[in-house]
Amino acid sequence: MTVTQLASILRERYESAPDRDKAAHVVLFGIEFSESLASTSVAEVVSMSGIGKWGPQVSLGRKLAAHVEPRK
Repeated sequence: MTVTQLASILRERYESAPDRDKAAHVVLFGIEFSESLASTSVAEVVSMSGIGKWGPQVSLGRKLAAHVEPRK
C-alpha cells in the first residue's frame, strides 16, 4: 500500500470518528495497518493525511499490533 493510500485512509478514519474517540481510531489504524506501515515512514503518512500531530499514536498502534488482535 502506498503512503498516499495510507494517508487517505487515516484521514477518513480520523474525520469519521466521534470527537471523543479520535485518539482510539488513530491507534486502531496503526494496529490494522501495522504491516503496511512497517515499510514506510509513519511521520510521512501522518503529515500527508493532514490531521495534525498524531504520529505517536499511530506508532503506538504499530507496536500494539504484535500483542493484540482487533475484533471484526
